[in-house]
Amino acid sequence: MRVLLISPNRETLPDPVFPIGLAYIASALKEAGHEISVVDLCFTDDIEKTLQSGIFKFKPELIGISIRNIDDVSFPRSISYLPLYRITIDICRKYSDVPIVAGGSGFTILPQEFMETLNIEYGIIGEGESQLLKLIDYLQNGGDLPDSVITTHKPHGIPKTDFRWKNIIPLRNIFSIKDYYEKGGMLNIQTRRGCPFRCIYCSYPLIEGRDIRFREISHVIDEISGIVEQTGVRHFFIVDSIFNHPREYALAFCNEIIKRGLKLSWNCYANPGLMDKELIGAMLRAGCSGVEFGTDSMIDSVLDNLKKGFRYKQVQEVSQLCKQAGLKFCHFCFIGAPGETTDDIKLNIDRLSSLNADSTMLMVGIRIFPNTELFLRAKNELGIHKIGLEPVYYISPYIEENIENIVHEISEEHKDWIFPGFEINYHERLQRLLRKSGIKGSLWEELSKR
Repeated sequence: MRVLLISPNRETLPDPVFPIGLAYIASALKEAGHEISVVDLCFTDDIEKTLQSGIFKFKPELIGISIRNIDDVSFPRSISYLPLYRITIDICRKYSDVPIVAGGSGFTILPQEFMETLNIEYGIIGEGESQLLKLIDYLQNGGDLPDSVITTHKPHGIPKTDFRWKNIIPLRNIFSIKDYYEKGGMLNIQTRRGCPFRCIYCSYPLIEGRDIRFREISHVIDEISGIVEQTGVRHFFIVDSIFNHPREYALAFCNEIIKRGLKLSWNCYANPGLMDKELIGAMLRAGCSGVEFGTDSMIDSVLDNLKKGFRYKQVQEVSQLCKQAGLKFCHFCFIGAPGETTDDIKLNIDRLSSLNADSTMLMVGIRIFPNTELFLRAKNELGIHKIGLEPVYYISPYIEENIENIVHEISEEHKDWIFPGFEINYHERLQRLLRKSGIKGSLWEELSKR
């Protein structure tokens, strides 16, 4: 079957992100003998012309659309991506009458809502490498619709985790690696799927499941080595939900890079409660230039409410270890987390400041997703009974009325801290300026030098 894959993501903050999920899907389709073509809307100046050209040239029998994100999860200046998805679907309908299937992480969180709003024929809940192949088989040969595939007449499905993805190398060369590297500063690598942690707001377990499925480390490093040899790209971001768990796998990853003598620069997400001196040293020797900690708060009671599983003392210790070793680090924290009071915020900011992180990013409020513990809490505390495609945020009722003044005071005192929802040290002009000057890697590392 001729399958046209569309990546509609045009977000450029904090950077344009290479569509690795769609690259995995493309690889699975090609391996199964299907014809594929892609339309990437990230850098085009004319969405309709680009889509029209892709449809007319390829004459697809099925169109697949990747819905990676619902919105940018930033309060108060939140950006919904729903209008872009609607435009994409409308243009596809204008130039083609073939069925459309949607999937991706954003779609999986609110599948019925996307189906109704976008008026598409099929949707895949969960991981799509195998499920899309099953849908194509259904379309070609009939039989039963796969459990994870939904339609307007079958609105409920069962998300499927996919074990075959571990042996697939994402098909990157169908996208413009040059554009993503020049304008985004790095490419992405995935070493595992699944997240066993219990953070009350997180959608990762909804999308990937809780059981971790690892790729063979040699397989991952082969992929990285191939990218370096074929493209010259040497800057990467490890997109796993948490890089440093389990510790043994992270250590083995680093040691394999060191063993092969690869000269790389990479970043990752990490849990501050699961780092130690040996792992930090191995990460540095393997080319890790910075780590982003999903710390969320410096208050133990708030960390308990969020079910983070670590304490402020551990955050202090890992910050000191990173400083001593020379590993740059960034702390991501919330303002307005469950149970947080005005006094908590003051202590939170004082403690955060004392850590002297290379970069600090503060998110105001927490985007509420369905089927999370945070949604249940918001329902009981704030009277929020339904979560749809338009973003809704949890902000502690103890501080909600004064939130803008709180942010203003903090940003005045800490002028280098980043507040995405308020566009403080976080905007497209700055991103483009730094990338045009040739900066590679995570931008917060560059900003920490200034």
